[in-house]
This record gives sequence, structure tokens and C-alpha cells, in this order.
Amino acid sequence: MPAEMHNNMIKHKVNLIIAIICLAVLLPASAQAAPRLNSQYYCVVDRETGQPILGKNAAVKRPMASTTKMMTAILAVEYAGLEETALVSSNADRTPEYTIGLRTGQQIQVGELLKVALIRSANDAAVVLAEYVAGDEQFFAYLMSKKAYLIGAPNTRFQNASGLPADNHYSTAYDLAQIGRYALSKPYIEEMVATSSTGFKHPGYQQPLTISNTNAGLLNGYPGADGIKTGTTDAAGKCLVASATRKDRGLIAVVLKSGDRQGDCIKLLNYGFLETTRQKVVDHEEVFKSLVVNNSEEISADIVPAEDLWLWLGDKTGSIEKRVRLNYNLDAPLKQGQVLGEMDIYMDGFMVRSVALVSQKDISKKAWFLQRIIKHIIRHE
Repeated sequence: MPAEMHNNMIKHKVNLIIAIICLAVLLPASAQAAPRLNSQYYCVVDRETGQPILGKNAAVKRPMASTTKMMTAILAVEYAGLEETALVSSNADRTPEYTIGLRTGQQIQVGELLKVALIRSANDAAVVLAEYVAGDEQFFAYLMSKKAYLIGAPNTRFQNASGLPADNHYSTAYDLAQIGRYALSKPYIEEMVATSSTGFKHPGYQQPLTISNTNAGLLNGYPGADGIKTGTTDAAGKCLVASATRKDRGLIAVVLKSGDRQGDCIKLLNYGFLETTRQKVVDHEEVFKSLVVNNSEEISADIVPAEDLWLWLGDKTGSIEKRVRLNYNLDAPLKQGQVLGEMDIYMDGFMVRSVALVSQKDISKKAWFLQRIIKHIIRHE
């Protein structure tokens, strides 16, 4: 092969390689926006609104291990004071691992119990909290399930306060995200789940113990990470409810039965922060429908949304569905802004928001026959 031809072939290959590299660099991030996760049960939601951003099998019921303790903490801060003192029962003393070694008859403040339950995931501390608040753990679990339903986690059921394996003890990735959102609205819980390590006043020791967060890897390694709770059992696998805040925007990511829970949550959080933008999906100035109005001077009334709705969307976010409930049999008069129906906005089957549908302007009632004659005479005088 002539040397010149050989050199040309080499130049061609080099140019091709450079072109491929440049193409890879210049391609928009959205082309590879959807993260590949180890978990098959996950979601990431907006902390402020609860809007789902990305998920898979997010409504599938799964055991959730010690992520349970988010709800234990919620009820504890709502029904007990942090300075109140709880008594360790023999039942709490017998709680299976992991425990912090509380013994029958010891007394300990609620705030310390919450600290060690959330940071070290101590099962015995969770049981002491349950018994202090509700008298016994079974009734406390009943209250936990009711509370979950009230705060938007209807597919969750608790049988204990710790997350130890039990029949009919389950949640979903989406429900846990909503429970996490609610938990972070409680200042003491928000502070504890963001703490990497701290001192714990164990009643069996003269000096405080130093305890480290089971979620310390994420808290110390991911910019903006501020919670929330890990969980691990054989049945549940490794679970994590993770939160992070950047530039006043918060996200919550949940992974269940993951071989790499921290890595999976980081991918979800990165997608939410880097690959989504806030977009208007409902415009209050856009006429949704025009409806005939009975006994009206005008032929129809324009129906519009009462407000704008903005959602965080990316190339791989789920489908948006709008379900409408509207009164189609309208009678005059109508007032501007009068509610005539509702539009429910769903993403991936989860309801995000309801927006009222209203009359865009006043619609007057048709005048009586005599009034109409007088108006006609006046106009033609």
C-alpha cells in the first residue's frame, strides 16, 4: 500500500474518532437522562408539592424495614414533648436487634429516644416511644396506619413501630416519599435526620455515647443531602428514603430492595436537580371549554382554570393526565370566578393537584319580556 494512501487512512480514522468523541460530548444530557437503577421500586418527588418526577413500580406494596421509624417519629413529636420522660418496659427490653441496649426500668427523655431511633435506627427506642405515646405498640401501629392515610400515604400499613418483619407491614415508594415530606415538616425530625453524628444520653452510661447516622454516607458525600432514613431486613432488602436541598429546591428519593441504595438515590436526585425544568401545564388564561348557559343574554360562558399550574418535567418524566368534573347544565346568572367544576392533574397515576374551573366573566340572566320591550323601544327612539 502506498505510503500516501496509508497516511490518508490513518488521518481518516483519527478524524472519525474525534468526531465520535465530539458527538458524545455535544449530545444533550437528556439523551441519557433516565438513570439506570439497581432497584426496581423507586421514585423521586418534589419536596414542596409532592409531585412525582420519576418512578418505577412506585405504587407496589413492599416491606420497608426501618424507614417505618419516620412515622414513629411523626407521632412521637405530635403527641409527646421532647423533655418528657419515658419508662423502658420489659417488652421494649426484649426487642430484637438492632438495639441501643435499653434495659427494663430505665428512664429516658423522648427527645433522646427520637434521636437514637432516627440516627442509629434503634428498635428498642422505637418501642419505648410507641408504648409511651399509645400505651402499647399494637395500638400505636394502628395510629401510624391512620396517620399515613391522612397525610397522603393510603397504601401503607404498620404492625409495629420499628420496622421489624411482620405480616401486613408494608408501604410503597411513593407513600414513603409522602411520609418523608411530612416528617421533614417537623423541625426536630428535620434536624435529627440531617445529623451525621452526635451525642446520645444513654441511661446506662455516665457519659453520652457518640452515635453515627446509618445514612452518614449520603449525608457526608452528596452535596445538599439532609436526610432521611435507611432500612434493612432480609425481606425488604436495603431501603433508603433520601432528601437533598439545592438552591431552595428540595427533592425526596426512595428506593426499595436495592443492591446500591445510596448510588440509586444519588442518580434519582441528580435527575431531579439536573434534568428537569419547571413548566406550565395549566394556564388560567386559556379557555378550557365554552358551555351553553340557560336563560342567559349570552350564548355561552367560557370556562377557565382558576390558576396556573407548574410542574417539574424532564424528557423521562411520566405521562400527565387531566381528569375533569364539570357542571354542563348551567343556569344564569354566573359570577366571574364562580366555581363550576374541577380539573384533577395526575402524573403516572398519582394525583398531583386539583385546580378549580371557573366562569371567566359575569354572565347575566335574560331579562323579562317587558324589560326587553322597553330596552328595544329606548334603543330605537
